[in-house]
Amino acid sequence: MATELTPAPVPVLAPAPSAKGTKRALGAAVVAVLVATAFLVVLHVDRYWGPIDPVSAMLSDYAWTPGWWMWAAAMLLTSAGSVVVAVVLRRREVLYGALTVVAMAAWCTGLATVALFTKDPQGNAVTLIGKVHLGATGISCVSLPLAGWLLGWAHRNTPRWRGYARWSRILAVAAVPFFLPFLIPFAANVAFGQHLPTVATGLVERLMAVLELVELLVLAGWAWRAAE
Repeated sequence: MATELTPAPVPVLAPAPSAKGTKRALGAAVVAVLVATAFLVVLHVDRYWGPIDPVSAMLSDYAWTPGWWMWAAAMLLTSAGSVVVAVVLRRREVLYGALTVVAMAAWCTGLATVALFTKDPQGNAVTLIGKVHLGATGISCVSLPLAGWLLGWAHRNTPRWRGYARWSRILAVAAVPFFLPFLIPFAANVAFGQHLPTVATGLVERLMAVLELVELLVLAGWAWRAAE
């Protein structure tokens, strides 16, 4: 029978992941992203695997080349690496706030969806699969810069994270101009029914992708530091 002198039971907490195990997972995540980057480089320099014009053709057009499997693997590897980074940042209480969490989840999910739902070959989304691909592409392009900016803003005055926060915001803002060649013609078409020509959209998309890969590596470095 419990009495006033009986000590209250102490709840058993699940052990936190060790720093060594967390860093091992982060190392695997970074390797996955680097392998994905290597696949994309091969697609750009090898005319057999990626016989498209990188200035005018979109990245998703690699899904219709002999190197389609490298394209799909690059998206899935980047998605998997991003999940690990997001989980570590979340567990170390760096990633918080509903909008920030949703943005990171949208980035991870969007990349996997882009790989699994191929774009329509004619360029305009006319099938359900093509429409899903187009929507996932837009979501993934916007979500990582949004998450990076929100993370940077939330920790802008935290001494330990000030450097990561600053670079996270800089890269997020730097990606914004690369949205405009896609957003302005789309808005003009919706508002006025006018089709505005887009110039070098493939090159613009590739520059934006480089910025987002760098943003992801910054977040991976942030997670590594948080795991210490």
